[in-house]
Amino acid sequence: MTPDLARLTAAQAKADELIASVAETPDGPLLRVAVTDVATGQRLATGFVTYQVAGAPLRLVTS
Repeated sequence: MTPDLARLTAAQAKADELIASVAETPDGPLLRVAVTDVATGQRLATGFVTYQVAGAPLRLVTS
């Protein structure tokens, strides 16, 4: 295995591990979380997390 391939393989494994630790089932407002290799700019993994909105959501009122 070449050094570049070994680095990419390790980076991919870490990205998969990280996303698996934070990813949630989509239920509510979502944030997309992406892991990108800084050296290559390649996106290695993507997942979603939800968040809670404090208070009532805003709504449009017309007069």
